[in-house]
Amino acid sequence: MARFYFNLEGKQNVDDPGGLAFENEPQAFRAAQRLATDLASVKPALRGKTCVVVTRKDRLESYYLSV
Repeated sequence: MARFYFNLEGKQNVDDPGGLAFENEPQAFRAAQRLATDLASVKPALRGKTCVVVTRKDRLESYYLSV
């Protein structure tokens, strides 16, 4: 099971040192979408200024989702 690492980039950058295990990339991407949606509803000031980044350390692939 691959480990995926989440970051918030924008006004307040936050790194995830531990990562989360997901079965595959689409599952991790959906989790990032949910995180971006939740952040946008809870912290509306972050909208348009922050994005959620999900990546795997063993591959040079990243997904960016706007909040």
